[in-house]
Amino acid sequence: MNNRRRRIFLAAVLAVCAMSGAFLGAQSRGLKAIRADDMKFAVKFLSAPEFRGRGTPSPELDIAARYIALTAASLGLKPLMPDGAFTQDVPVEITTVSPTRSYLRLAVDGRDRRFPFGGAFGVGRYAGEGDITGSLVFLGLGVSAKDLNWDDYGSVDLKGKIAVIMDVSLPREHPLKPEENRRLLMGRAAVARDRGAAAVVAIINEEREKRLAADDLPFDSPRRLRFPDVDTSMGKPARPGSAGERGRENSGFLQVEVRHAVAARLLGFGHGELERLFADVRGGKRVGPKEIPGRKIEIVLRLDRRREKTENVVAWAEGRDPELKKEYVVIGSHYDHLGTREGRIFPGADDNVSGVAAMFAIARAVAVERPKRSIVFVWHTAEERGLIGAYYFVEHCPVPVEKISADLNLDMISRNDPGHIFLIGANKLSTELDESIQAMNSRGLRLKLDYQFEDPAHRERLFFRSDQFPYIRCGIPGVWFFGGTTEDYHREGDIEPKVSYEKMEKVARLAYLVAMDIGNKPALLRLDLDPKITERGKRNLSVDWRPSANGR
Repeated sequence: MNNRRRRIFLAAVLAVCAMSGAFLGAQSRGLKAIRADDMKFAVKFLSAPEFRGRGTPSPELDIAARYIALTAASLGLKPLMPDGAFTQDVPVEITTVSPTRSYLRLAVDGRDRRFPFGGAFGVGRYAGEGDITGSLVFLGLGVSAKDLNWDDYGSVDLKGKIAVIMDVSLPREHPLKPEENRRLLMGRAAVARDRGAAAVVAIINEEREKRLAADDLPFDSPRRLRFPDVDTSMGKPARPGSAGERGRENSGFLQVEVRHAVAARLLGFGHGELERLFADVRGGKRVGPKEIPGRKIEIVLRLDRRREKTENVVAWAEGRDPELKKEYVVIGSHYDHLGTREGRIFPGADDNVSGVAAMFAIARAVAVERPKRSIVFVWHTAEERGLIGAYYFVEHCPVPVEKISADLNLDMISRNDPGHIFLIGANKLSTELDESIQAMNSRGLRLKLDYQFEDPAHRERLFFRSDQFPYIRCGIPGVWFFGGTTEDYHREGDIEPKVSYEKMEKVARLAYLVAMDIGNKPALLRLDLDPKITERGKRNLSVDWRPSANGR
């Protein structure tokens, strides 16, 4: 090599090093922009009691969407929707029990007593519509488990009758072993139906009775949500709340629940008798079956329907490269939670205000340094209703799904060991996604990366339970950064003081580095792990990811 070539080669090397150093320096500045203290306001604000758990849909969730959109704009992100909005409307049909047209009527010796919906009786999660009249059979706990030496049915004939059962909080040492036989206890109404019962009346447990009485609360009026423009089926029967569920409303079988005073009237029990029966069942004694002569009840349930909407919040940071900016990396979380139930508020600080706030932090970092590809930020709605916001975004995407390199999902990232994170989905479609996470984690973060929930066949089925799955289902490599469940999962105790901002900072920094790495690669992540999925797009929606179907 002559001197002139040496000088040209040396200049080129120095230029590359300078560019590389500038890039790494900018990334370093981006990392420093992700600070634990900056996440605190969002977590405290959105998990405050005034947001009433951000149920879907609700005025509080709408306010949360406005706050997220305003914050995104203040951080320099741009609206992505074609109409220039930061929100994507997700239509929803809401079905509720009509409080004015529904009632329970007791007939005894030619006299009637009518009980109103809400105060005296309520319905379970899946309320049917209908009118049923029948005589009563008291079944006690309503369990048939002869292998456990427990049978509340005996030889009683339930055909066309109304079964009355008790919801009892059983101690761990109870003969029915409640921790091991949860499904048995949850399925009691279905057993009564299969044995010919026309309806089931459940007497609420003592703890719930005391709570409703102490605060003078009515039963909640449960809502069934139907999302008509979302396909979640994967070729299998539609699940509750999806477009194909309408037929369940007129199944000819009704299920209601009653307060203790109403139950005593229905059964003709004297003062204190019901409490003694609860004590007997808790103590391991069977108290049924018993036919109740001379008493009939009529259950009338009518449903009201209305149309509303909920919203995904969608924003983007345009990529630096004139061509690669037409491709995308998606960073997502969900901002909804469970709302309220009979006066109890479920704040959802970890699940999932932690992910929402981490995305704000990443947006601050992206303002310092953007990758060549564009980054799309999606705060999904209705995750707790079946990942609906993520399904809707993928199926009605404002950018071509074929151009999305990967989805990085942040959900529940603020609890448990600050140096530990679960990865779910990272090694399902692309080896490059997992390689990127491993490489970026080695750059000083050194979180322990745990794959124990990665298998779709894992008994917890976590692979299917957060917003990365609808992206994977569409052929887009996706990963869920997950801090793990806690004793407060989906409970009132999921509050801001328990949040680890140290952990949130680490996970947000890892997600930012991975987004930068994927966003700067010369091509979209390779799809090299599943022979059924070789290209991105809606053509993959029919692929069935259930373990029993394909042995994954």
